[in-house]
Amino acid sequence: MNSHIDDMNYYNDSRTKDAPEVPDHLPTMWIICPVCNGNCKVVNPSIDAGGLTAEDFYDDPDFAEDYQSGVYDIACKYCKGSGKIKVLDRDACNPGDLEEYDLDRQCEDE
Repeated sequence: MNSHIDDMNYYNDSRTKDAPEVPDHLPTMWIICPVCNGNCKVVNPSIDAGGLTAEDFYDDPDFAEDYQSGVYDIACKYCKGSGKIKVLDRDACNPGDLEEYDLDRQCEDE
């Protein structure tokens, strides 16, 4: 049971996903990656996606030091390690394209 929950936590973690792509015909703009906050790296979700407690660090001080120092960091998958992502520039879209894009995204999410 716990393994299933851990798997769900891992696969629902934003660090395991790619940023959504915007169709080429729509206007875009660059923003700082919301997953890594522009740092280009994140803690590997396989380390902490199931959650960590103070006990995890207390019981293993070496793990705590490694965790804090970035030993478990990997390139951010969401921005592919660039620190930024291209997103739809909603203000520059015409209403018809925006409605179609939102509908497509809604269908993908379902």
